[in-house]
Amino acid sequence: MKILYCNKYNFPFSGTEAYLFELIGRMEARGHETALFSMDHGRASSFAGRSYLIPHLNFKDPQASFLKKARMAAHALYSPSARRRMRHCLADYTPDLAHVRGIYHHLSPSILWELKRQGVPVLYHLNDFKILCPNYNFVAHGRTCELCLGGNYFHAVTEKCHAGPRSSSVVLAAEAYLHSWLKTYQRCVDLFLAPTEFVRSKLIRAGFPARQIEVLAHFQALPPQQSLVPEKGYILYFGRLSAEKGLDELLYAMERLPHVPLVIAGEGPERERLEALARDLNLTQVVFAGMVGGAKLEHLIAGCCFSVFPSNAYETLGKSILESYAWGRPVVASDLGSRREMGEQGVTGLLYPAGDIEELAEAIEYLFNHSTLTSRIGVESRRRLHHQHDPDRHLDALQEIYTRPAGDMKLPPIAGRTLPRRLMNIRGSASGGCQRYAPNTWRPWSTHF
Repeated sequence: MKILYCNKYNFPFSGTEAYLFELIGRMEARGHETALFSMDHGRASSFAGRSYLIPHLNFKDPQASFLKKARMAAHALYSPSARRRMRHCLADYTPDLAHVRGIYHHLSPSILWELKRQGVPVLYHLNDFKILCPNYNFVAHGRTCELCLGGNYFHAVTEKCHAGPRSSSVVLAAEAYLHSWLKTYQRCVDLFLAPTEFVRSKLIRAGFPARQIEVLAHFQALPPQQSLVPEKGYILYFGRLSAEKGLDELLYAMERLPHVPLVIAGEGPERERLEALARDLNLTQVVFAGMVGGAKLEHLIAGCCFSVFPSNAYETLGKSILESYAWGRPVVASDLGSRREMGEQGVTGLLYPAGDIEELAEAIEYLFNHSTLTSRIGVESRRRLHHQHDPDRHLDALQEIYTRPAGDMKLPPIAGRTLPRRLMNIRGSASGGCQRYAPNTWRPWSTHF
């Protein structure tokens, strides 16, 4: 099978790319032919195969002129140039399907219209809530917010939930309104793949048909048993240092636990402020390790007593939780969103009410002071991970989705506006765009994992 993977980054920017490139490698090992459609960021690519890259745009360039900013905003909304690049890609490489991950701004949803126009089935694999929330993650001011759910995207501007300037919020809201008006995702996506039932429930609440959404949890490889080591007396947070991750609450909880060493591994916009807060609270037992990856991160996870995931965002999955389980380490996590599917109270770790500093401190102290229980929970976490997130089972399920044959049933026509000719930037009429289905295209199915 020939698979075109679409993602705006071709290097390991986040957990999305970590999953994607491992998935591609495993699919190639099973004999599938793969290609990548991405943006050229001027960095070494993690993908050595056939690549189709659009030129780099630096959306965070502080020296950008007004005209350049206007052009980048237009690109983010709907990029004719990205669509042309996709057309050239499909002229050279004819995939059986497109597996789409993160495409916003850099690639833009315009590429979905070209894929559908040329009859390429589109599997849209969700790694955030961007199609429902202009700010990606249902977070405003470090707390969950669902004001935009249902199409009221102007709240992205009025709530000032985006960390950038107000103009960026306007662009984000405009992008959401444009593709809601065009029904881009309803028309151009054959099947949505959600990593948790929680994500699926949000899509359904927003009006997407339940039969158009499958659930398949991410996989996580288990290190060999002989690689496991005794814990070394510290707890660990690893991930992005941003406002919604709940790290303020974690530091305030640590103020009550001077005997518990904490390592914070990661980078992000909040690092400087968090380090200052740790100094103000005199948290001498807290160490900021900076960005850690690869074998060094595995060493940190393997040696911790347990990890902490205090996020105030829903999160679509929480890959760091899976990585902790893989090394036999329990997790103390906020009881919010997808965590309720990934953790079981007292079995794989402890859940506490999101934002509750006292409950967080009590959960950390309890597990830290009961090493026998922590070890037993760690063993169970690893066992459950193998059962529920095994890579081979994941690939078997994904291949089954990839290869489902077309049936007589297709999605019913969706009422709405056709794509304006000025946006199409293609030869032919608007009615020949995303409404076309190839004879061998797939349809959405009602069952889910």
